[in-house]
Amino acid sequence: MKKNINIVLFILICIPFKGFCEIDEDYRMVSVSLGAGGFWANKYVANYYNGSEKNVNKISYIWNNSYFNEQIRQALNLSYGAPLGFPDLPTNMRYKISTAVTARFAFNLSLETSFFIQVNQVNLTATDIFTVYLGNTPGTTNPILEIGRIWGKESRTMLDVGFQRRNELEARNWFWFYELAFNLTNTRVRENVFEIAGFKQSIIDRGTILPGQGFSSPEMPQTAIGIGLAGTLGWQYRIGSNASFDFGFTTYLQDINLEGYKKFHTNFNLFVRLNFLTL
Repeated sequence: MKKNINIVLFILICIPFKGFCEIDEDYRMVSVSLGAGGFWANKYVANYYNGSEKNVNKISYIWNNSYFNEQIRQALNLSYGAPLGFPDLPTNMRYKISTAVTARFAFNLSLETSFFIQVNQVNLTATDIFTVYLGNTPGTTNPILEIGRIWGKESRTMLDVGFQRRNELEARNWFWFYELAFNLTNTRVRENVFEIAGFKQSIIDRGTILPGQGFSSPEMPQTAIGIGLAGTLGWQYRIGSNASFDFGFTTYLQDINLEGYKKFHTNFNLFVRLNFLTL
């Protein structure tokens, strides 16, 4: 009786993974992966850093402050009383293409299907220029403009939980696969800064300036947790029974959820992965 119970338990354990434990020397239940890719972030969230009045971080916080305004005038070599216009801020900021680094753990239900958990870490920079009107060239109507830069930096930690389905191709050791996953993204704002004529300052709110003491409060962390979905199409080459190589393309539909920028938009990741098959 005890022997029969052990046999039944063994079968029940094996069913989810290999369908009654069919023997296959290439089968491994667990794989660990490392990878990297090029990440294209949607420009929608990039305008979080453009310093406009609708944003949490405003350039007016620095520009209209009498203490900083005088420093800006000195940097621009403006004479006393000369007009200093308000910046014409960008409205179409974009992120630079960045590198996403991946760590992944997969539990293989069979040779064709896997359940996975992966983390992608990506650091992003959004940057653009702005102009400031300084008056007209003497004796003409030609405007005098000064160009400045404004940028923001953020880090995104993206957790994907989903499954992969693989299908064998005619070419030996080659498979194609697709993945579907739920995405959770933690975003942390690292900086939001502008620079003009050598004058550089953060526009993240730190309260008011206290003469001789600095700011009245420290920079408060700006973070957000957003959700989304991910779909992947890729190809896999089996190097041997213990390793494989993936490359593919992932489309994310995400709400990054930073204040004022809470809509779903697409982001893209072109990746390569090296999988180590264990157990």
